[in-house]
Amino acid sequence: MSDSELRAEGGLPAAPTAPADVSAEPRGQDDRPARGEPGPARARPSAAEAGPAPAGEAGEAGEAPRRRRGRAALWWTPVVVVLVAGLLAAGSALGDLLDRPPGEGSVDVGFARDMSEHHAQAVQMAMIEFDRGGDASTRSVAQDIALTQQREIGIMSTWLSGWGRAQSASGAPMRWMGGTGAGAEHDTHGDTGAAAMGDMPGMSGSVGGAASANDTARMPGMATPNELRRLATIHGHDLDVLFLALMVHHHRGGLAMAQYAAQHADSDRTRSLARAMVLNQSIEIDQMQQDLTRLGAPRA
Repeated sequence: MSDSELRAEGGLPAAPTAPADVSAEPRGQDDRPARGEPGPARARPSAAEAGPAPAGEAGEAGEAPRRRRGRAALWWTPVVVVLVAGLLAAGSALGDLLDRPPGEGSVDVGFARDMSEHHAQAVQMAMIEFDRGGDASTRSVAQDIALTQQREIGIMSTWLSGWGRAQSASGAPMRWMGGTGAGAEHDTHGDTGAAAMGDMPGMSGSVGGAASANDTARMPGMATPNELRRLATIHGHDLDVLFLALMVHHHRGGLAMAQYAAQHADSDRTRSLARAMVLNQSIEIDQMQQDLTRLGAPRA
């Protein structure tokens, strides 16, 4: 009996048939083509069938142009650095030519030296008042003067060092001003300074009369040695009044120098600092005059 007849009678199971959607391509390991032999041709899937590329492959595709741009940037970097360095060097050399240090007899150098000396005495008097003064407001003014003028001394000292100039010069001060202002201001100070202190209400005695020929201020507005000795021996209200009067005159002398420097100095920074001094000291003069009135003393 044949197989077909046996199956028809139910003796043998029906032969399995392959599903319709199963590929006819062999899948077994033994059915793969031998090395070197061409396998069956496969059609390249379309973009729609393939779907989006894996993230790794997309990153590798975009990385190549970036690497090329990075290599180009690295090649140009040394060139740019050299060009920038050359431009900076040229600008520095040009700045040196245009901003040469001021001369020994210039307004800038003379102002920095003389104003530093002038400021130093103001700091000295302010510290005496701050230490032993009796009026809180006057002691606060003294503290502000000491801090501000000490800072300005540091600025001008740095300028002189950078210019290659000595911090001080021998000889008469204020020669950089062309002889202006030195005599007239001192005469005014002599009339209202030592001799006038004893006439102020609240002062316990006079300074000792008019200053002698050997007891004169070095620059306009500066206190004389006798006035400084007097300031160092008193305290409280008397010290407040004497300090305010001396400092008003001191500021006026400094204003004369600062105004001249603001107009005639060569350096922008010298003129700028001088203008700031004029503004600050003018405000402080007004404040100290009000304090004198409040303390019952005449305005200086």
